Amino acid sequence: MANTRWLRPGKTWIDENGVEQHELSGIEKFTVDAQKLLAAAPDAYIIVRIGLHPPVSWMEENPQELMTYEDGSHRPAILASEVHCDEVPGMYTLSSKKWREDGEKALMEFCDEVDTLPIADRVIGYFLAAGGTSEWYPVNSLTEYEDGHYADFSPSFLAAYSDFLRRKYITVEELRRAWKDEKATFENPPIPDMEKRNFIRIDEKIVDALLNYESADRTIGKKIELDPKLSTNLGVFLNANEYQWVADFYDAWHEGTASTIIYFAKALRQRYEGKLIGAFYGSYGCTDFFGGGTATAVLHILDSDVLDFLAAPGVYNNREPGGFVAQREMQDSFRLRNQIYLVEEDSRTHLENAFYRDAMGLYNIRDSICTLKRDFARNICEDIYAWWFDQHEQGGRYQHEEIYELFARQQQIGEYAYTKNRIKNNEIALIYDQESVHYVSQYTNDLMLEYYRTSDLGRIGAPVDYYFHDDMARDDMPDYKLYLMINTFCLDDVQRAAIKSKARKNGAMLVWLYAPGFINPDSDLRMDNKNIEELIDMKIGRVDRTVSPRFKLTEKSHPALMLGDRDRRYGYIDRDVHGNVCLGNVLAPAYMNPGFYIDDTDAEVLGYYCEWEKPAFAIKQQDGYVSAYCAPQILRSELIASLAQYAGCHIYSKDDDCIYANESFVTVHASYTGKHTLYFKKPCNPFEVYEKRYYGNNVTELTIDMRLGDTLMFSLDGEC
Repeated sequence: MANTRWLRPGKTWIDENGVEQHELSGIEKFTVDAQKLLAAAPDAYIIVRIGLHPPVSWMEENPQELMTYEDGSHRPAILASEVHCDEVPGMYTLSSKKWREDGEKALMEFCDEVDTLPIADRVIGYFLAAGGTSEWYPVNSLTEYEDGHYADFSPSFLAAYSDFLRRKYITVEELRRAWKDEKATFENPPIPDMEKRNFIRIDEKIVDALLNYESADRTIGKKIELDPKLSTNLGVFLNANEYQWVADFYDAWHEGTASTIIYFAKALRQRYEGKLIGAFYGSYGCTDFFGGGTATAVLHILDSDVLDFLAAPGVYNNREPGGFVAQREMQDSFRLRNQIYLVEEDSRTHLENAFYRDAMGLYNIRDSICTLKRDFARNICEDIYAWWFDQHEQGGRYQHEEIYELFARQQQIGEYAYTKNRIKNNEIALIYDQESVHYVSQYTNDLMLEYYRTSDLGRIGAPVDYYFHDDMARDDMPDYKLYLMINTFCLDDVQRAAIKSKARKNGAMLVWLYAPGFINPDSDLRMDNKNIEELIDMKIGRVDRTVSPRFKLTEKSHPALMLGDRDRRYGYIDRDVHGNVCLGNVLAPAYMNPGFYIDDTDAEVLGYYCEWEKPAFAIKQQDGYVSAYCAPQILRSELIASLAQYAGCHIYSKDDDCIYANESFVTVHASYTGKHTLYFKKPCNPFEVYEKRYYGNNVTELTIDMRLGDTLMFSLDGEC
């Protein structure tokens, strides 16, 4: 982790005791650290995490490059990375062209000095770092809800915004059609005010009403807004019929950051042949989906073909023993483009401070070993990559003899795994949509993109692959038996046709959640029920009020419900989902606004709402594929497993455990203490890689006693 001379030029001074003090420059500090590393591990290679931040003096000299609020102000802040911390007059705009140019010069000067060092041949790449904690988000808020101020009016962002609109709409006529504004131009595009941004936090009003309903007429000044209506929203949705430009503003904000990453990567790509280039970007979890700027332009980066990898830490929910560490990216989209998704495994252990030990549920060495095994197995089975990051300056997170022994064994397992066939042959794909993110509230995104993946999507009992819907139009995307369409709210005509064509290739099942295709940019009415009906081929109804999403399965037996429970309420997350770096449950009371239901006599109804007795869950045979629609936002893991089994997918476990599997390994992480059963695809001799012993000979089924949190990783192809 290093800084440029631009940010840290180095300095010498005399302290109060008359002793000369010296602060190392960025390159001097890097040299010391690199030599220390190579002294300990002479065969090591180095990827430099290089901070591209401008110095405070630059920010003071270039106020037009700082985030600017509607009153012309800038907000002082603390900007920190792992190797620097400055009080700044304001956050530099991450799409600033002047910062790009000056930062590129500083980066090239750093490279010039590195290339003259004796260790230059050990430096194999650069990891681009900027924004807060090197993760490319602004440390100032784009919207200050507490005091009503909002950004960004900086000339640097307005220029980037204009460029974005020109790329998206090409002609002014198309821009005006989309915005329904005959006066719209590419120059000086509008910045949404607080009223236009209120849909982002509309859930807070609804949740307040749900939590405080009885106080409505009993507390002076208490206003209940169970169905808050603003000009910009339809429930949790942005009113896309009238306010498309608001979504464009946020998309431009995110793409501006991505374009800067591409800019720096191109500079390195032109300078070097063969060095690895990466950055943090792409956070579909633990993120501000609007002001954070790191969510909706992942494909812009991947398709630029100038970076080798993107990275992110895992989601900070439910990491304790028995839990599941969800990722922030759609990692299999990277594989299609011959690029890598890298997990920053900042995995905590029982050696942390008391707060982290309690929040992570890690109290002893067993807890640490179990979770480290679990997360390593995920990387091997899902064929993704990782570095283990000890954030403590002097180390300490992993300084335990048993952890060292574990890492040594995992190195052997990894070397063995890389000799095996790493094609996964998974049968379930989860499909995400980055274009839809800025059409729904922050909490709706949190619920469907983060909390759901944390709570249920690792407990289906079968491995899954993760893609953006755009990949379904690619010839090189594998075929799957079931596609779970998580948040595909905005799809144009071409995208809709590509999805159905992909499903028809092998008669697959498309499972839709909540409001698929509600927005169609090609329709005369951009947001409309008919857009949903044309996509899922079912008639649906809508109620524009707050309703309960809970439903129960029909009493009638159906083979698509074999693993379901007719006495359980479905349609919401009924598990504990809690943060591991902040205390408390993160879930709000379950609700929908608007609410959708099935109104199609040709569909087979699988479930009815508990509160309002409308069909909530149905399945229908289509032309060459099967369409299943869950009108609430959430479909619990065993119902996904039931649909998957009905679609012909193999289910490894029916015990609600965390399961990772590929053709060479099957891993189970126990969610409770008791007996657990694994069902293998074909007869095998399961060899547990840590115990180094076989659990059977030529078996297709295995029942084992496990404690909560135990992790067993089985090699199916023999000893390793």
